[in-house]
Amino acid sequence: MSTPEIEKPSVVVVGGGAAGILIIRHLAAKLDMAKYNLVLVTATPYYTHHPACIRMLVSPAGSLEDTAMHIPYDTLLTRGGKQLKCGVVVGKVVGIAEELPNGRGNGSGSGGGGRVDLEGGGSVGFSVVVLATGCSWEGPLAFPGGTREEMGAWVKEWRERFERAEDIVIVGGGATGLEFAGEIRDLSQTKRITIVHDEPLLLSNAYPDSFRKTVAKDVRRRDVAVIVDDSISSFEISEASTIRTEKGRLLVADLVIPCRGPRPNTDYLATLGDESIAATGHVKVIPTFQLSGHPRIFAAGDVVDWDEQKQAEKYGAHADVVVKNVLDVLRGRQPDVLYRGCYESITIANGKSGGNTYYSFWGPELQFGDLVSTAKKSKSLKVHSTRRQLGLIV
Repeated sequence: MSTPEIEKPSVVVVGGGAAGILIIRHLAAKLDMAKYNLVLVTATPYYTHHPACIRMLVSPAGSLEDTAMHIPYDTLLTRGGKQLKCGVVVGKVVGIAEELPNGRGNGSGSGGGGRVDLEGGGSVGFSVVVLATGCSWEGPLAFPGGTREEMGAWVKEWRERFERAEDIVIVGGGATGLEFAGEIRDLSQTKRITIVHDEPLLLSNAYPDSFRKTVAKDVRRRDVAVIVDDSISSFEISEASTIRTEKGRLLVADLVIPCRGPRPNTDYLATLGDESIAATGHVKVIPTFQLSGHPRIFAAGDVVDWDEQKQAEKYGAHADVVVKNVLDVLRGRQPDVLYRGCYESITIANGKSGGNTYYSFWGPELQFGDLVSTAKKSKSLKVHSTRRQLGLIV
């Protein structure tokens, strides 16, 4: 890994996921490297394409561990075969500290800024910082990080669990739970699969009832049981191989998969005060993607408190706004590029050859079934297109 030069002020991107990697690549193309360092701070030394992880965890189909995970940032941070001028610091962020304008001593430059504090005592100074630390999941998607061997052992263990299990209960009927059900059904036609969801319809009310009902119909068509308006709070399987819902239903289970949604990685922002963090744990931003009252701190991606579904395909639009406004801050200008939101769309894979797709376009609504969904996502999980976008395929 390369390291940043310390004599110049730095633009720092914290988090190398779907939003962070786009922002760092766009900044590398536009930032004046004679004046600034560009630094990526990441908890792991490699990138993972998360839309492929559910299938990768359930079965070895497609050898996705070779193409969708363990992608080194040194490999990603190239363009046209040439290495981008970007430092990479691998470490867990534990805090953000700001300094007043004309502060000194942490590499942030004379216009204010601060530092990113790392676990173990290190820090990286910044003139401007972009927070794109993403979310943490539970269950199979709670990857341990660490070495390639540790990640490989995690994947192997979960594949063995799915292979052995005959009665599988999925807690949560959002897109993640639905896609797990589809992949498990592809793995075996005889396993008994039950989804328990705490709303009257699958998914959330971000989508129309007609789409949610169609999704439920298609899931049931693959012999997956769906229980709605109920929940499971304890994942402990009893000695009788049963698990109890909150409404008292007893379900046979030898494997329980929690899919209740992710939690934003924002604990390290406690030092900025409650006014910067929403009740959900997301980062409060104004339409320039700056934190209110913190003009040199930006946020993007899953951590942002914005009224839209968290999806990687929106983060190109996030990156466009963030990069333009970061450059304006560095030039001493008032940022004026505003994020207006993206229309809602979703494709839910139902195994390798099925699924459901929805587009809203801020008014007209379109819904598609297996044919469109398979071409858009289910067959490839967007691995090839993502690798091309990240410069891994010319």
